Amino acid sequence: MSGKARIAPFCWAAYFETGFGEVDAQHHKLVDLINALAQRATTGAAIQPAELAHVLDGLGSYAAHHFSTEEALMERVGLDPRHIRAHRQSHSDFVAQVEAMRGTADPTRAVSVLYRFVTSWLTFHILDTDQSMARQLRDVQGGATPQAAFEAASGPGSDPGNMALIAAVRNLLGLVAERNGELARINARLEQRVAERTAELSAANQTLRQTLESLQETRVRLLEADKLAAVGQLAAGVAHEINTPLGYVASNLGTLREYAERLLALADTAERLVSAGAGADVWAAARSGTDLDFIREDLPTLVAESNRGLGQVSDIIHALQDFASPGPTETRELPPGQILEEAIHATQASRRPGQALVRSYGALPVLHGNPTLLVEAFKALLDNAVQALQGTVGTIVVRAMPVGESLVVEVEDDGCGMDEATRARIFEPFFTTRPVGQGRGLGLSSAYRIVLCHGGSLEVSSTPGKGSCFRVTLPLLAPA
Repeated sequence: MSGKARIAPFCWAAYFETGFGEVDAQHHKLVDLINALAQRATTGAAIQPAELAHVLDGLGSYAAHHFSTEEALMERVGLDPRHIRAHRQSHSDFVAQVEAMRGTADPTRAVSVLYRFVTSWLTFHILDTDQSMARQLRDVQGGATPQAAFEAASGPGSDPGNMALIAAVRNLLGLVAERNGELARINARLEQRVAERTAELSAANQTLRQTLESLQETRVRLLEADKLAAVGQLAAGVAHEINTPLGYVASNLGTLREYAERLLALADTAERLVSAGAGADVWAAARSGTDLDFIREDLPTLVAESNRGLGQVSDIIHALQDFASPGPTETRELPPGQILEEAIHATQASRRPGQALVRSYGALPVLHGNPTLLVEAFKALLDNAVQALQGTVGTIVVRAMPVGESLVVEVEDDGCGMDEATRARIFEPFFTTRPVGQGRGLGLSSAYRIVLCHGGSLEVSSTPGKGSCFRVTLPLLAPA
């Protein structure tokens, strides 16, 4: 035995005829739609929302056409306004019920519910309202007044069975209308609750996502801070250990230079004393064997080169010490434009002809910080931009703007750019892309640490062959 519901087709009967051809023809078309719905309901397949909307649109269009035909016919013949008003109301009720079915919460039941509703409504409409309309139309066309025809049609019917059936159908239609209304209200409440819950979950997910991003950013910054602190401590220790022997070497080298000058002077005196004496030949041979002339010429050069080397080592030691302790911690209100101008002026000599520097900032709000440290940080960024131009023509742009409660400063160049591997390490201490001896790899890492100490952030974006942009974000001074 099949589990699918069996729905008998709606059968047209002669007593449904009104005697008005256009009205009856339209009734037949509605019967065809009812039977098509019956076949669909029999399959048990769920109707999709778009398909249900299409069926309801077609039913609404058909009802509008059929109702306009009946209402035009009643107006043309001139039926009693009471009947016309009630008839139109039944048409409006039907359209309202069809529209209410659009909000059904269970599409699997939509076809069967729609089928039973339309079948009941058509039966009631044909047996009651349309038959009453047909009787009044014939009476008025036969010479009766509209009032008399209406009162005659409104009297007791000759068939008690039909009257009982009509009354039952009226009750059924009322129940269907009530159930449809309740379903629509339940569906509306359900959709509202789903929408509210969805919005709550979306807000919670957004908050969670922002929290995770904030935690991740904080974690990265803490790791960077720990790394810089560890490197700073190591740098301070190394600088201290090297600085002491470096002082010995520098002091001894000065003493050795003095001793060498004395010995050379002594050699000159000895040469004068023996040049005319009996030992002149012996002195000349000894002098030639020691290559005294070459030593006299080369010794100052060796001492000067050694001093320069010691100076470079001393510079590295000072850089390590500066990195380990970025400088004074005193802070005050600062005009950002003045800080940037000092950094630009300090790096002016490093820019070559054809390398332009463009400013893009006006009056800026004050911020709280240490001027010495911030100037050093921006000098490092500007030096890096100059190096990125690689001695060729190019442009460096310095932008500054308030963004919310922060000051954003960008140093952008159109130089060589960086690949992803280089960009990931650019703020690491001692990492440099310059040739050996031309860079210590402490400038950008020091700038990063200075910005971090001011409660800000330093980020970089770069494209190989197109340039880089360093973005500094510093908190502004809070309003008093």
